[in-house]
Amino acid sequence: MKNVVIVLVGILCWNTTSWAQREDILLPQERKAYAEKSIVDLKNGVLVVRLKTNHRKITTLQETANNSKLKPKQRARHQKLLDGTIANRDQMNQSIINMFLDSFRFCPIYVMYDTSSKTLMKGTKSGIFLNKNLELDPSITLPTGKSVFMVNYMKKSANFPFDVLIMRRLKKRLEEPFPYFIPLRASWVNELNTPGAAKAVVKLDRKLHRYYKNVINKKENE
Repeated sequence: MKNVVIVLVGILCWNTTSWAQREDILLPQERKAYAEKSIVDLKNGVLVVRLKTNHRKITTLQETANNSKLKPKQRARHQKLLDGTIANRDQMNQSIINMFLDSFRFCPIYVMYDTSSKTLMKGTKSGIFLNKNLELDPSITLPTGKSVFMVNYMKKSANFPFDVLIMRRLKKRLEEPFPYFIPLRASWVNELNTPGAAKAVVKLDRKLHRYYKNVINKKENE
């Protein structure tokens, strides 16, 4: 019996330590309240669509292609790989912009490259946003006093066994019951199958509207 007590005490201590080390973990009621506040903030705020630049990969390919020691055929091969990588990135990004512009209605959207994330987090409100043609447009400015959320495409990982569009607050992640992600296969985001991608954004938009309506109805009935 004494051994059982010792084991239980050990488990409780471990759990307490784990919770103390994971400040990002919210208790169920706190998480629910946080999700409800976040959906209202998003409705009254803005969503920044963050596009991938593949900066490191492309920089490495550029350095390789510009290596003076390469023979002409080698240079041509590396340049072809570089050009293909840039073309695939731009096609993916353009498709993502198109499907949000066509199908997302929950709140205003802005578009930027992932390399501008730190600048945005520091409070910059202009000079980093793109127009629908992926061109930097200094005239595009975030409104003052609005909550900022971000969404981006992410390939499958330990957290998600499938590719997703995933949302977060500017400086803090979101959790359920907030509908913060939607599956999105890379194969959907191309010129041959854009309807699949569009449906994913439509579904995300509907989930946000539905959750927002539930939260508002709950507050009205309290």
